[in-house]
Amino acid sequence: MKKKFNLYCGLLIAAIVFGIGVNMFETGYRMFQGGKAGIEQAKKERGMGIKRDPFENFRRINRMTPVEMMPKEDYLMELNAGDSILNLKTGENMPMLTVQGIVLPKDGSNRMLMMQGIGHLSFFCIIVFLVAFIKLVISVNKGRIFEKSMETQLAWGGWAVLAMYLLGWVGTLYQYLLNVQEFEFEKYRLEIVQMPDIALLYSGLGMLLMGQIFKIGRQMKEEQELTI
Repeated sequence: MKKKFNLYCGLLIAAIVFGIGVNMFETGYRMFQGGKAGIEQAKKERGMGIKRDPFENFRRINRMTPVEMMPKEDYLMELNAGDSILNLKTGENMPMLTVQGIVLPKDGSNRMLMMQGIGHLSFFCIIVFLVAFIKLVISVNKGRIFEKSMETQLAWGGWAVLAMYLLGWVGTLYQYLLNVQEFEFEKYRLEIVQMPDIALLYSGLGMLLMGQIFKIGRQMKEEQELTI
């Protein structure tokens, strides 16, 4: 039984690490591609005698503002398309509706500091969850199931997951409210399209519930021992 338990726990940890790794690789790859394109562009400009402020790219990154939107008349997609895209296989220029995008306003607000802070807090919550989960696995393997430490680890893990879910909403609402203040597009209305993963809410509440179940089991065990 413990072998299966350890196997499932190992698969869960591997899935978490894989997910984090994929996100880090994707972010790193985009940064590499962006840096590579920037270096190539800078070489071309130097060859043409054009001089630019070395901090211009950093300011451009700070101006990058993610937006989520839906067409005002989505049932008239072909007549009210906000853009078009060329299908090179058929040569057809097809209507396209943008749901998510990045705009670069001239005087865009610098949101990077807030979003980085939320990202750091989320990473801290992931570490708390992993530590609690590993301690939980160790307790089970040592046979310390109906002990208060189990309840503590489940509580720490559950609250950490709930905190990740709430931080996701903080970041989402922060971006949305600032977008509403700064933008009003002709054919699109600003909306929240991508919400934080609801599975985090279920998982966090599930861990807290499991902690209470183990607490009830421990109390029943103590009462039986006192009765005997």
